[in-house]
Amino acid sequence: METKQQKRETVAIIIMNRDRPKITNNVVEQVQQMGGNFDVSLIVVEAGSHPNKRSKYMTHYFGDRNYKGRYYAFNQGIKFAHQIKLEYDYYWFVVNDIIFPEGEDTLQLLWEALQENPRMAAIGPGEPEADDYKGCHPKPELRKWHKASTIHGLAMLMRGTAYREVGYCNPQFHYSQGASSELAYKVYKNNWFLAYSDIANIYHDQSGSTYGVVTKISRHEYHLRARKFAAQYLRNNYGENWDEIFTSVLPPDVEENTFPWQKKVWETPLRRNWKEFYPWFWQFGSDVKNILRKYGVLKSPSAN
Repeated sequence: METKQQKRETVAIIIMNRDRPKITNNVVEQVQQMGGNFDVSLIVVEAGSHPNKRSKYMTHYFGDRNYKGRYYAFNQGIKFAHQIKLEYDYYWFVVNDIIFPEGEDTLQLLWEALQENPRMAAIGPGEPEADDYKGCHPKPELRKWHKASTIHGLAMLMRGTAYREVGYCNPQFHYSQGASSELAYKVYKNNWFLAYSDIANIYHDQSGSTYGVVTKISRHEYHLRARKFAAQYLRNNYGENWDEIFTSVLPPDVEENTFPWQKKVWETPLRRNWKEFYPWFWQFGSDVKNILRKYGVLKSPSAN
């Protein structure tokens, strides 16, 4: 007697690229080795990439001349995924500048964690080498996962039912910072929670920074704009004490509340590096000074 084959759960894996085909190809090839137990739709989204800088695994493209950021790209990816299936059991959002441990089925490990508690909305891999994000450092000797006030958006696996209730990261955050905090507030406010894995990890690809490639601005300028937008958006939409409002919905077993720390970072202004922003102006000024020194109008810095 034939037994009816159990229906496999569906996962939309969304990977985005912007002009970095090599690292995108690498992460796609790693992800292709994962999720053998699932019905997978792999969406590789090109966010306005130049024709010569698109991944060989590209499945979809949208025009994005000024680059609206990874969360805008992921939201476009969701739309493309829903052209294949109207909804999914899980959504896995994967950036391209990360590396998974060799031989690890990260998708399977994250999925297994989600099965342990039906109110876990989303989980991200731990990041052992992170020095700029709190709460993501794994402690595998103590537990398999832990609750977190916010999780980074580098490889987040989200439960489909949670997505349909609270949504995903706001595409208005073109500079990324702040988007996961707003999502976290919506998650906890609706009686879901977020977690980091302590047994599934990711690492940053060290082959080269995306600053100046994906966006035509420096790291310093990117962070200046990101902080300014996050601070203004959260203050305008949730009030001056948005961190306290977000904190009020956290359960007591969240290990580290990142909201006050994030507010302090985003509201600490960075000075614009004008020499970097308008190098031609500063170079012109230097040339003028050198001419004036040549004809004795200005003293040389080495002169007594």
